[in-house]
Amino acid sequence: MAPYAVLLRACGLAFVCIVLAVGCVGKVARRAAVEKADSQVRRIAAELDQETTETGIYVRAKADAIRESDPWGTPIAVGYSQGGVAEVVAVRCAGPDREFQTKDDVVAIGLAANFKGVGEGIKRNAETTAASAAQGVVRGTMEGLRESLCNPQ
Repeated sequence: MAPYAVLLRACGLAFVCIVLAVGCVGKVARRAAVEKADSQVRRIAAELDQETTETGIYVRAKADAIRESDPWGTPIAVGYSQGGVAEVVAVRCAGPDREFQTKDDVVAIGLAANFKGVGEGIKRNAETTAASAAQGVVRGTMEGLRESLCNPQ
């Protein structure tokens, strides 16, 4: 084999090794950034999850309260939603593509039971039930008294 062929083959092999190494380093760096973002949004979600009123309503973070950016430089987004007796806080980073609502977003969710209005409803129903029961007791006592007076034994 000619010396140039051996050198060419060795250079080709070295090039392939460098390309593979760079590709692996890129994947490792991407994975590390995603793990950092995941840790970041989980921490923020856990902090916000502690911020509730006594009835379970999240205390909304002001728009400028979260001043952190994800590993790719995009500001962290926080959103709140409510359904039934559940409140949700979602902390989201846009991920490597720097666009929200795509498949590479990193999201952490907090969930709180919202009993706003439930306590008032229970109180109202208890009052109505007690009033009805009291009326029933009075009516029953009156009928019993009337029957014993009208039909002495």
